[in-house]
Amino acid sequence: MPTPFDATTKELVRFQPEDWLALLGLPPEPCELVDADLATVSTEADRLIRVNSAKPYLVHIEFQAGHDGHAVPGRMLRYNVLAGEQTGLVVLSYVILLRPEADSPALTGNVERLRPNGTRYLAFEFGVIRLWKLPVAQVLRGGLATLPLALLCDLSATTPENVVTNLETRIEAEAEQEERRKLWTSTYLLAGVRYAPEIAGKLLEKAVAQMKESMTYQKILADGREEGKVDGERLLFLKVSRPRLGEPDAKTLAVINAASSETIELWADNLNRVESWSELVKA
Repeated sequence: MPTPFDATTKELVRFQPEDWLALLGLPPEPCELVDADLATVSTEADRLIRVNSAKPYLVHIEFQAGHDGHAVPGRMLRYNVLAGEQTGLVVLSYVILLRPEADSPALTGNVERLRPNGTRYLAFEFGVIRLWKLPVAQVLRGGLATLPLALLCDLSATTPENVVTNLETRIEAEAEQEERRKLWTSTYLLAGVRYAPEIAGKLLEKAVAQMKESMTYQKILADGREEGKVDGERLLFLKVSRPRLGEPDAKTLAVINAASSETIELWADNLNRVESWSELVKA
């Protein structure tokens, strides 16, 4: 099922595709997002970037927060081959692991297929980026589109509060108003990979205040409606609401789980006007 992480990472790649080359250790080049029709395989193909170098090539990025690490190598191989066949270009594939729980011994960056006699007939390589091992300073020096990953990086030399201060300096100085909303919204949603909602809300009060006005937030809701994925919309609503109202009790959660998309949108509109879950669901 799609999650806010899926929609957020897609929006960040679409925002400034060239920023992702630096994160992956690739030379800076003009690039653009490819509208490749691989929808019959997976929505992950939305993260396909064409690099317009002297010899153009594609970069495919998959973001992984879940526990199906053993399935990732085969999936990366499949996307790589399909994208290459469809476009006729070389494809470089990368998986970005958002948290340690997404890691697996299978994620070596290599796929081998062997004949019955044990000899190899296929070898495929893909890059593996483990964000929690990536120095946060590297991301803070990078492009705007990759800044929302900062709180998921290695913070051993700093604190989350200092990272947020650095983010604010960059975002407020370099981004336009709607871009700022997009970046803060994405930062907040991705922070949920590592931090409990109440901690993320305290760290990112600016993000919480701006989310309702963000086109990124509205795009996530729209994507959920278009795909008939009200569960994804409900998950996002709970993530936004918990920092303000706390954890809903079992009875309230049952009401939320049974709510329609229209009701959830109404609650989201009223969120800043109420002080409790009971007041909100009765509004």
